[in-house]
Amino acid sequence: MTPDQLLYIIILVATFLVSTITLLTGFGIGTVLTPVFAFGYDVKTAVLLVAVVHLANNVLKLGLFRRELDKDILKRFGLISILGAVAGSFLQTVLQSAYVAAALGLFLIAAGAAEFLPSKYSYRFPRRYDLAAGFFSGLMGGMIGNQGAIRSAYLLNYGLSKESFIATATSISIIIDLTRIPVYLYSESARLEEHAGTLGLLILAAFAGILGGRELLKKLSLNRFRLLIAAFLILSGFYLILR
Repeated sequence: MTPDQLLYIIILVATFLVSTITLLTGFGIGTVLTPVFAFGYDVKTAVLLVAVVHLANNVLKLGLFRRELDKDILKRFGLISILGAVAGSFLQTVLQSAYVAAALGLFLIAAGAAEFLPSKYSYRFPRRYDLAAGFFSGLMGGMIGNQGAIRSAYLLNYGLSKESFIATATSISIIIDLTRIPVYLYSESARLEEHAGTLGLLILAAFAGILGGRELLKKLSLNRFRLLIAAFLILSGFYLILR
């Protein structure tokens, strides 16, 4: 086996494992897979491949859990996040993203840690903040690319079932994907054709990971599901601070 073949297998396995985990957490594909893909491809190609895998991943997840979608949250929280993402992409060149990332990291650590506290000490944001939270989620995503973590942190605010959490988070993520994927398809069509075979295998690996994650989901209680998300929020927060 050549080093290139070994690297390709590692990328496929990483895609499978990350897809399994992110079915449960609602975020992390772009954060984890982009640097992994960058070992085998130039950065531009890595970002492109991850973006397409991310969308395909979301489409399958929504197909599996679409009946549990909370349309009310999608309307109030999800749609406004598009405007936030556009604003964040412009502000990225103006604000010091390192300081913003550190502040966001602290927020995610606090949000995750709150899930481990007794219920009498926990705090839930009133739904009147949904529009502001949706915009903030998109804004941070546009600036530093961690929109999924903020979205999951806020969705923990609701008493959603496991399936509803996944369906709602995935729907919002697809909305954001659809604002950027057409740009990639238009500007990078030749690059996509060049890596079409690789992309097909990566999507299959992601789909296998989703199906594996769905089996794990069945074994998790709602409380353990929420604690798992909280733990990954804390890890994501430390990652933002330390990077």
